[in-house]
Amino acid sequence: MSPEPEVPDCLTCGACCRTDIDGLIAVYPQDLVRFRDRGRPELSEAVVPGRFGGLAFATTSDGACVHLGTADSACACAIYEERGETCRGFPAGCPRCHQFRYDAGVVG
Repeated sequence: MSPEPEVPDCLTCGACCRTDIDGLIAVYPQDLVRFRDRGRPELSEAVVPGRFGGLAFATTSDGACVHLGTADSACACAIYEERGETCRGFPAGCPRCHQFRYDAGVVG
């Protein structure tokens, strides 16, 4: 039986916030409502066309989500408390987390 993979420290990783393609970090209608309800309407206005006709967060020229990075950590989410459902449903250490880390070369 193989050992359980370690749960990575998100603040030193950020692999799941890098996509290389605009429109992959989906933003759903309920996210837009939460942004407005929490007094962050600018987040609703700062989305781009996503895949399959939806909306998404934009990415920077290096493929990172525009909300990745704070004054304290390059891998912290600048909108963590308001982040969308896509991000909320992506817990550290889940299989998708490890796949993103592998794809980014964070782990071997």
